[in-house]
Amino acid sequence: MAELVVKDAEKWFRRENGEPLKVIDRLSFEAREGAVTVLIGPSGCGKSTLLNSIVGLEKLDRGELRFLDGGESGRRPLIGYVFQSPRLLPWKTVAENIGLALEGAGVPRAERVARTERYLKLVHLEEYAHQFPLYLSGGQRQRIGLARALAVESEIVLMDEPFASVDELTARRLRQTTRRLCEQLRRTVLFVTHNLAEAAYMSDYVVTLTARPARLDAYVANPLPSPRRWGAEIYNFAAELETKVSLKEDDAP
Repeated sequence: MAELVVKDAEKWFRRENGEPLKVIDRLSFEAREGAVTVLIGPSGCGKSTLLNSIVGLEKLDRGELRFLDGGESGRRPLIGYVFQSPRLLPWKTVAENIGLALEGAGVPRAERVARTERYLKLVHLEEYAHQFPLYLSGGQRQRIGLARALAVESEIVLMDEPFASVDELTARRLRQTTRRLCEQLRRTVLFVTHNLAEAAYMSDYVVTLTARPARLDAYVANPLPSPRRWGAEIYNFAAELETKVSLKEDDAP
């Protein structure tokens, strides 16, 4: 496992007229080892940009991302990514989609088969290993995306609104599955959402961000014990979180 420390992160983009647009401003927080840290904040404040910087798709203009492993820093850990849509190849079977990610991570063929079977079983989809994604429900496809991110045995898992594209009942089942696996596997997770109840259910820690440019608004430890059930405690904590996050959106183009 690894811990992520974000230190004084800053990020700019260029507007169409060439003027700079700051999206992240002096942002510092930590995603603790083996815990689920949830990021919440207004739309457009830079949450996805931060995830893309962590995985290496973007580069910060200032500040640093430090990965701590057993008290040592410098080694870049394996990072898994669960997107809003599962991004599965429709001409590959479920097992082949997961195997392709494992092949990219350098996992030997014999081990790829064993890992695929193991992680499909963890998300209760082992019977669908040889089906094509087209024939599965949206919730099932999203569980495949989760299994794929976990199967590479990533030490840090990034989740960018992974349940936003499914209905609430399906999302609730997916949250239960994901929270169970987070507790079982003890991966370090950074989870982006706009749903305060989802943040209350999923998190061990919550980072709330301001409107663009994103700055740290609050860092909150979740007081609720695990395992969790949906009920009044979740919604009460969600209401508490609502008092700590600005809901104003930056409408700048």
